[in-house]
Amino acid sequence: MRLNHWALLPLFALGCNSTTPSSSDAATTPDVVTAGDVVAQPDGVTPGGDVVSVDVAAPVDAPAAVDVVVAPDASGTVDTCRGTAEAAWTVDPNLCLVRFATGVARARGLAIAPNGDVFVNAAGAVTVLYDADGDGMSGANERATFATAAGLNHGIAFSPDGRYLYASSDTTVYRWAYTPGARMGTNRETVITGMPVGANHPVRPLLFDAMGRLHIAVGSAGNLDTTSTLLETRAMVRRFSVATVPVAYSAGEVFASGVRNEVGLALDSMGRIWGVENGRDSLTDSRFGGDIHEDNPGERLNRLDGPGPSFFGYPHCWVEGRLTGGGGVGTLHADLNVPSTMRRDDPFCQNPANVRAAVGVMPAHWAPLGVTEYTGNVLPPSWRGNLFITAHGSWNRSMAVGRLIARAQLSPDGNSATIEPVLGQRSGAGALQQGGWNVRPVDIRQGVDGALYFTDDQGGRVFRIGYRRP
Repeated sequence: MRLNHWALLPLFALGCNSTTPSSSDAATTPDVVTAGDVVAQPDGVTPGGDVVSVDVAAPVDAPAAVDVVVAPDASGTVDTCRGTAEAAWTVDPNLCLVRFATGVARARGLAIAPNGDVFVNAAGAVTVLYDADGDGMSGANERATFATAAGLNHGIAFSPDGRYLYASSDTTVYRWAYTPGARMGTNRETVITGMPVGANHPVRPLLFDAMGRLHIAVGSAGNLDTTSTLLETRAMVRRFSVATVPVAYSAGEVFASGVRNEVGLALDSMGRIWGVENGRDSLTDSRFGGDIHEDNPGERLNRLDGPGPSFFGYPHCWVEGRLTGGGGVGTLHADLNVPSTMRRDDPFCQNPANVRAAVGVMPAHWAPLGVTEYTGNVLPPSWRGNLFITAHGSWNRSMAVGRLIARAQLSPDGNSATIEPVLGQRSGAGALQQGGWNVRPVDIRQGVDGALYFTDDQGGRVFRIGYRRP
């Protein structure tokens, strides 16, 4: 079903001070090789430009923790705003942004342990962040290296039974044995092998469903993949049973296809699976005057499971963002840039029996990389059941956009959504300013304290979104 609302259109006017593209986006950033390992920077930072250098405190191995710092959903008992505040624009003045951890170079994927420890997949290692002294932050001596493996770059998840911690490189998924409070992994096993080598989108997000099946997203190799080999192996989410390992990537079930770069994956409290998708760059279409890439295609919020086709359109179809003469936000159009032998038409793209439409559409080039459902009791009650999305920010737009956190409010049937920013950079006039923040949000998860935590791969930081009770 096509969404009926797009609350974000007026936000383009907020823009940013710069008229040059920001340093990187989810679309075409190449791999970066560092010290012999492939440290993937997809949807991440291109060295140079406005990259913020940070002093990286080397994590050290630490014994298992038995202390539980906070209780789940500890509304009213834990001050989620304690710690060093970060200046930010917020939609609600009672929201706060706290610098939970610094010095976590290229911080990407997040997973939260039952005792509140924050696990981060970053630059070849899984780092554990904790707050032993209760000051609301993870200091240089409050972290540990849980595990290392060549090329670890983003994907991370606990198994539903809590026995394993999984993490991915571009080609391989590994797991380590985990016991409650552990801060050092043991018994590394190889879980999935033979995933397509990096290219422009080398991250491999991980998600378990309620039945314990592992879902892995593999993005396209380039901006517009058109070969059969690429389309049979990439731009999709595959599902695996991991009861016996290792498993070859080729043996996985194709769960969703035609998703160009589905970096963020989430399972909600109703068992539904959600993803956020980065659309293609440099879009042109002669039917609409030629170059329309500034505002098209829109970025997608997708429900990946449920009724309807499991094909989402890429590379044959693109979703309308803001377009003069179009069919309205969310309308699917045929991509005329693919070879004529594989081209579809608009009726094909707009037929819900062929292509599943987006549940929600975000502005072009927001580069959404993370999504999670909020189920806690700390943030405003009306936010429970909403999805929270990280927008990493643009590189392929003259007036940069993104670099913010947004909230998606789903319709009662879950078939449409309105999406609006809740946190980002504050302009000199006190308004939201897009595209120029020195924070580039990546993954987002709810902590056991009921706050939201997200990573920043540009500054090597992890932030907490808390709330001051009026």
